[in-house]
Amino acid sequence: MTSPESLPSVPEALATRLRELAGMGAVAGVAVTVVREGQAIGFWSAGDASLPFRVPVTDHTLFHIGSVGKHITALAVMQLVDVGSVMLDAPVGGYLEGLPPSWAAIPVRRLLTHTSGLPDYGRVIRDWDRPQSRELIINAIGTAPLLFAPGTAWAYSNTNYVVLGWLIEAISGQSYADYLRHRVLGPAALPSARVDSAGDVIPDRAEPYDHINGRFVHAVQLERSVSAAADGGVLFSARDIAPWSTALAGERLVSRMLMSEATKGALLTTGRQVPYGFGWFVERTAGHPMQRHAGRVPGFAAFLMHLAGPALWVAVMANTTPPPPVLLMALTAAEAFSPGSTFLSLPPAGDGRDPRTLRARQMLERTGAPDLDWFAPEMQVLLRSGGEGFQASLPGRLPPLDRLEPIESYPVPGGQMVRYRASLGSHVAHYLFGWTDDDKIFWTS
Repeated sequence: MTSPESLPSVPEALATRLRELAGMGAVAGVAVTVVREGQAIGFWSAGDASLPFRVPVTDHTLFHIGSVGKHITALAVMQLVDVGSVMLDAPVGGYLEGLPPSWAAIPVRRLLTHTSGLPDYGRVIRDWDRPQSRELIINAIGTAPLLFAPGTAWAYSNTNYVVLGWLIEAISGQSYADYLRHRVLGPAALPSARVDSAGDVIPDRAEPYDHINGRFVHAVQLERSVSAAADGGVLFSARDIAPWSTALAGERLVSRMLMSEATKGALLTTGRQVPYGFGWFVERTAGHPMQRHAGRVPGFAAFLMHLAGPALWVAVMANTTPPPPVLLMALTAAEAFSPGSTFLSLPPAGDGRDPRTLRARQMLERTGAPDLDWFAPEMQVLLRSGGEGFQASLPGRLPPLDRLEPIESYPVPGGQMVRYRASLGSHVAHYLFGWTDDDKIFWTS
């Protein structure tokens, strides 16, 4: 029997399905939380927060949420915009000293939306258990050319949010952790969320594991500054999801006008809109807006999704890498509480033989380098830059598919987004493509 203080359990049929999806033989512990209009309406957990001590995952367990935390850093920047300390379209170098000249000229907005052209420091610095100071990062990639001129393309780069963390500290005069504690997480009245501090003893924090060759091993211990970095350094529990959704819905933390801007896709200089706002992927599904983001660090994985139509928030958090299928688990939970609210249950919108779907299939099943002529200028520039941002933006290459079919589409400035369902045997995956009016690809995910 659950106590009055416990979050309500999900229906038994959903619990069974989530356990199947999670694959508990390869996952130490996992938690799923469903929230509607500021109230937790479903919670499920399985496995252990600590394997050797057999401590089960509960709604109090703290998980590192990795890049899911980017929208929290973005919100902190928006607070500085709200009070007039930062202008979104001003160069970041006007607020932050010591940056390479090419970095200093980048507008703050372009950092928030991954349209800056900064290379990802994580492709050069891979020592998660070593300090990663500002000097180390700048020395590692500061002399490298930008992948593209700011605003001309999109490429996910953790460097953007590390720089935004430096900006927050420079303007506020506080550490990133202190700023979030006093201005963001505290005012949001979250019961346990906090910036991580690896090495410290933090009550209820899950232990991180890797599942390798059929067995669990301890994941690499993050160095303290790495665990708390602004590109994703926050701990959340299931109990934090409902009050956090309430804080984001109101004006307690940031003005409604800025929050509205944060959940719009970024406009490129081509006039096309890509589906990434301020720390969120911003899409549509089943006719309504959807925000989502995934996160992953050694030993932890997380996914947070907001469906505006049914007013649902769904969070999936795990303490194992490789992670369980967090997106599929979130969609499954959402469908259980609001059938038809996501693309998971949409019927085909075509037979897969139209020219765009055939081209999408060619790209997904590619056997060599993609043809430059398939892509719009904002993706061509990534390919010409050496491919780092281009390859990061492409889905992994697939074997020959049984079927690829469009399931939903919607217009955006400069083009149209089309979501596809790919089938191979019993496996199903979904991909979002952006198409120009002349049938060039300007977005894939």
